[in-house]
Amino acid sequence: MTVVFIGGSRRKDSLNAKLKHRLAEVADKHGIRHDIVDADALDAPIYHGDLEAADGVPESMKKLAEKIQSASKVVLVSPEYNSSVSPLIKNAIDWVSRVETQAWAGKTVLLAAASPGGLGGIRGLSHLRDILGNVKAWTAPLFACCPNANDESIAAMDESFLKQFLEQGEAS
Repeated sequence: MTVVFIGGSRRKDSLNAKLKHRLAEVADKHGIRHDIVDADALDAPIYHGDLEAADGVPESMKKLAEKIQSASKVVLVSPEYNSSVSPLIKNAIDWVSRVETQAWAGKTVLLAAASPGGLGGIRGLSHLRDILGNVKAWTAPLFACCPNANDESIAAMDESFLKQFLEQGEAS
């Protein structure tokens, strides 16, 4: 099994980047192979059909599609922007859906978020689940949300819960 971790924030001190690394730490501890995609490497412009017609799918998005295609599952760690989806994640989903291999189709996707608010980013993850359904991904039912997030609360997230979260979608 190989898990690809994708973060949806480029902010230097992003809580969601910290959550992504906490999840990767748990994966390491339990022998789960993984790849972390740096948010800056996504380079996901706003989807534009004329741009696609003129230049094709950006190389960064083709590479991301290859990573997604070869992974057993994908973990999207997305901040909540005005109760919805991170634009970086949305643009990446849109562009990858344009690659011929249809990397999202049938892919197991796990959703996680950290937020300083009391809901932990769950509103944005609910929207993200709907979007992923439209590109035929299977979204695991258990979200990993960290409400009232800060460095300490992310570090203190229950390891057994995070391991269970990461194991979703595996054959028993």
